Amino acid sequence: MRVLKFGGTSVADAAAIRRVVHIVSGRQGARTVVVSALAGVTDALLEISRRAAHDVDAALAALVAITARHRVVADAFAGEDTRRVLDAALDGIHLGAAATVRTIAANGMSPALADRLAACGELWSSRLVAAAFASAGVPVQWIDARHVVRTDARHGAATPDLSATEKAVTRFVRPALALDRVVVIGGFAGSSPDGATTTLGRGGSDYSAAVLGACLLADEIEIWTDVDGVYTADPRVVPGARVLAALSYEDAETLATFGAKVLHPKTIAPAASRDIPVRVLNSHRPSSPGTRIDGSAADAPGHTAVVSRAGLCLIEFTSRDRRVAAGFGARVLQALEDEQVAVVLCEVHRDRVSVVVEGSCDGSALRARVDAFAELRSRDGLSAVCAVGDRLPKPFVMVVEDSHAHAIVTRLHDSFALDSEERERVAS
Repeated sequence: MRVLKFGGTSVADAAAIRRVVHIVSGRQGARTVVVSALAGVTDALLEISRRAAHDVDAALAALVAITARHRVVADAFAGEDTRRVLDAALDGIHLGAAATVRTIAANGMSPALADRLAACGELWSSRLVAAAFASAGVPVQWIDARHVVRTDARHGAATPDLSATEKAVTRFVRPALALDRVVVIGGFAGSSPDGATTTLGRGGSDYSAAVLGACLLADEIEIWTDVDGVYTADPRVVPGARVLAALSYEDAETLATFGAKVLHPKTIAPAASRDIPVRVLNSHRPSSPGTRIDGSAADAPGHTAVVSRAGLCLIEFTSRDRRVAAGFGARVLQALEDEQVAVVLCEVHRDRVSVVVEGSCDGSALRARVDAFAELRSRDGLSAVCAVGDRLPKPFVMVVEDSHAHAIVTRLHDSFALDSEERERVAS
């Protein structure tokens, strides 16, 4: 049993979708395919949701253009019978999206409405991919992700409920697999306990695939993208970066958290919880072995990877009464949670707490929340540089100015590479 997830660039057009059909057809056994929206569609839908509140006509026109793009893709592979069903599905999604745009125009934006609109990208793409399988003569079953991936009600960053999702998988997915059909499902989207559409956040299709893989007890979860695997550094920054053959769950999760964009940070935990290997592969070069991530492997001895994450902010909280600091850290962390601040790094002392958070700092609301017991200082424009490897007892992390990050990544990567070469010479 395999779960295969294909990102936006891997389903960008008809040629890409044909590659998906070819790749999946070459896999044996039960297969569940999870797809992202076509490249660029999610960003376009989010822009439409913002535009709808002040220019509904422009928003609707942009929506028509997105639907037309999907129709062009459909033209390339759908036969007459398949096309009739596909057109009805594409039109139905468009009508629902247009209704959401009009609701935003009438009532204003809300996270729930943004989710309802953003989820249309994966609904469209999964319908196209399912139609491509049918057109190629592959038995296929399309399933609406909102019927399967059950989440909490936090719109825009929902957390899957694994127990409820597992029950839905048993009800909807397993019967289709038992009939030897390829299951096609959109990533990124789910539904809250009251049935409202939710999304798992940007890059959430990886997360969807991992959750489904865990619920299905998959033999492997394959993440298909447009690069050959997880690199020792961003090759656009470090020309000598190479693909890692293997990584531990822990190192992969750390790299994803600190800037490796090939994986969503939350992808690893569901797979690790069931000891399911994750493999990162290139849909444009399917013969490439990619990077295997599991609980037992590391790359060849001496492997190290260095990444950076830009656009961070450092916030420092200092207790107003340093003589009575008991519980200070807990109060600060609760304030951050109440304000839904995404914390990347945290350091807690008796009377001081330092956190690195995503995005720039508009600390007014947070300042008001902690003003009675803490002073707050903040600093924008920072990057976190992180290195992991089998020669490091734990991940190495430093926070620097954005403008210095690439140079530090390059120096660290080159230093580790030279050290590995020296150890290889000594060993030989």
